[in-house]
Amino acid sequence: MTHHPENDPADTPEVRELFGVIASCYPSASGFSGVVVRSVNTKYATASDFFSGVGASKSGGRWNRKGLEATYTSLDIETAIKEAYQNLLHYGFPISNIRPRTTAGARVKLKKVLDITVPAILRKIGFKTKDLVIEDWRAIQLADEESWTQSIGRACFFAGFEGLIVPSARNPRGKNLVMFPSNFTKSSVLEILGKEDLR
Repeated sequence: MTHHPENDPADTPEVRELFGVIASCYPSASGFSGVVVRSVNTKYATASDFFSGVGASKSGGRWNRKGLEATYTSLDIETAIKEAYQNLLHYGFPISNIRPRTTAGARVKLKKVLDITVPAILRKIGFKTKDLVIEDWRAIQLADEESWTQSIGRACFFAGFEGLIVPSARNPRGKNLVMFPSNFTKSSVLEILGKEDLR
């Protein structure tokens, strides 16, 4: 599945250039095969909701603006837990605000993934890891604008990528896999481990 990059009429020349660069990475991009981890509020701990990407579409995220379905997962358990409690950590809420969550893994196999933790790819799209993880996407979104990380995610989606591997903003050693379910093909695999234990 290949999409032509679709630009927002409000996109700046810099954003349009970014779309073109990311689209040019598609033909030579490799895939991903492995186990990912995700932790969600118990309300969404169902087989149908766990990896759907609907929640991120409603609220927006570091790598997707509102309206774009994206499923945030981590490549290790430690990163998944730190990402899951990012609001608690970001806003400095007391530990008494903690609520139950459910953690699950999934076996994933995708054919086209953009890995921006690879230095050569990062240089090609013109960013540094530090800039991506410290960008205050929440404040930018609150101002009704799109952050650079959200632009990267949107560009990946419209270029046809099934997902992108990104550095974790919560764990300096961690990596996340952000998936775009709408771009999955017949060969894409997302198999929840222990699915029978979910509601």
